[in-house]
Amino acid sequence: MIRHIFIGTLKKGIPDEIRQKEVADMKAMKEKIPGIVALEVGFSTGWVGQENQIVMTVDFATKTDFDVYMTHPYHMEYIDKTGTEYFERSSFVAAQFEFPAE
Repeated sequence: MIRHIFIGTLKKGIPDEIRQKEVADMKAMKEKIPGIVALEVGFSTGWVGQENQIVMTVDFATKTDFDVYMTHPYHMEYIDKTGTEYFERSSFVAAQFEFPAE
């Protein structure tokens, strides 16, 4: 299994309705992009680090599934539009690691 982790900081002053829409749009990736085994997304609690961040984990069975996700039109369009409009793009952090399937 492969887990992809994304963290992005929202721009200051983004209204709550937009924040909630962003989470919903990110969750929709599971239905719109093939190969996603599991997807979780939510706002950072701020217990350690910042509160104004969205954190997402996406699990894939194979590297090929991950590659499909990274180049899928829904994902690319989301990044291009939302990444510029609502996020501090320079804040993006992404990482992946492999772990054994249960």
